[in-house]
Amino acid sequence: MPSFTFAHRVRAWHFVLGALFVYTLVCVWSAFRGGVFAFHDLGLLNDLFANAVHRGRPFWVTDADLNHLTIHFTPTLLLLTPLFLLSDSQFLFVVLGLVALYGAVALQVWCFERMFEERELLPAAWRPWACVAFAVYLGLNPFVKTVALSAHFEVFFQLGATAVLVLLLRGARMRWIVLIALLALGVRPDGGLFLAFQSAALLLLPAVARPPRSQLTRRALGVSALSLGYLALCVAVVLPALGTPSGTRFWSHYGDTWGQVALTAMGDPGRVVHDVSTSGLLVFQRSFLWIQLLAPAAALLSTLPGTFFFMADAPDKRLLWFYNSAFLLPGLGVCAAAGFGQLAVLWRGVLARGWVPARAAMAPALLLAGLALIQVARFDRTVGSPPLRPMPPVDDDFRQAFARHVQACASRRAVATDFRSVVFVPNGYDRFLLHHHERAQVVLVPPHVEPHLLGAASREAFLDTLVRDSRFEEVADPGPVRVFVRTDARSCGS
Repeated sequence: MPSFTFAHRVRAWHFVLGALFVYTLVCVWSAFRGGVFAFHDLGLLNDLFANAVHRGRPFWVTDADLNHLTIHFTPTLLLLTPLFLLSDSQFLFVVLGLVALYGAVALQVWCFERMFEERELLPAAWRPWACVAFAVYLGLNPFVKTVALSAHFEVFFQLGATAVLVLLLRGARMRWIVLIALLALGVRPDGGLFLAFQSAALLLLPAVARPPRSQLTRRALGVSALSLGYLALCVAVVLPALGTPSGTRFWSHYGDTWGQVALTAMGDPGRVVHDVSTSGLLVFQRSFLWIQLLAPAAALLSTLPGTFFFMADAPDKRLLWFYNSAFLLPGLGVCAAAGFGQLAVLWRGVLARGWVPARAAMAPALLLAGLALIQVARFDRTVGSPPLRPMPPVDDDFRQAFARHVQACASRRAVATDFRSVVFVPNGYDRFLLHHHERAQVVLVPPHVEPHLLGAASREAFLDTLVRDSRFEEVADPGPVRVFVRTDARSCGS
């Protein structure tokens, strides 16, 4: 196959994927204003960058008083820090995630386009529309939409891993592949397990979708070895050095150490089969409408590391809710593209034998269009997340109270509020949850408080505690949001 190059031309699928991106952006913005996101899925992650930009403490989580690297070793995320100079809104992280998500989808569609053009798998007039259909087919996959709504950093692994797989298939220089692979692995160490299998799975793709194995084997297996080596280094050396607690957490029902988990799984395969069969595996495979099974060996090997999730006792991992499918989407997207390529090759053989009339050459494109229409028909469906459609805002009262009592006073730079409203506080402020209200200068208590990490049994109980706290006084006529200011922060001076 030719070396990795970009064709400088605008295609119809660019506009289709761009339209999907814009629509998703609008819907996710409404979800942000509708109170879908909260501290753990957005506010905590924004702290990593806000503290780097504004306080010189990268990866520091203010409310939890900890370095995020001790939970997840994510050095690659540091590269996003300069982008947080563009906006003080916490929604910026969501936008960056959507760019990464649709960038990954675009790479898979581009790889599909190059395969069909170079192999001449369809009549020339039908190829652009096949690419449009494939963009819709991937872009409206329910798990792609779930990742879009997750507001988590694993989407950057999805982009990096997809780039590595596409670069390997397109014959790019190995130094670029290794660099991007390291960046992908730097998003989360356990991504090494998934990238290792997905890279090796490229060798099992149908010939129509890959370069000759003689050109691919050493490179693909080299990426697999690099990925597993990085994972082992992090688990054995880096994470213990950072003070990350050891333990199996979501797999404790298999054992207290990873060795025990492995021995239990090997000694009781029936239990593993049960866990996998009752997990989200079938739903995930069905989301691709089974076309990936035309590349069966590659699809199986790409999915195999998902067993790590399917054995977990946490529903979000077992069922691939939220961001968890981002680890598997790179491999399955490539397998789906290869599946369509294999279908086109098989159909071309049927045409060559004269079993069907020549005018039926576009049948694979029509099938792909039909599958894209199925994705459109079930568009509103997502997995473990709200539907991807506009939502009414709930943030107006909070934003007004913030503007009146915080932004109007230059000296007030530390804010405490509830688990959901914290995402509406700009990144330039120190942000605390209500259970740490004593560390803030201004406390904002919305009419409907999310009770998680409230520090009291109810909103009324918390307000009673705050009213009796002599360090704070309530502002007059606060409106729907109750506002309390520390007595030593009453001045609005600079």
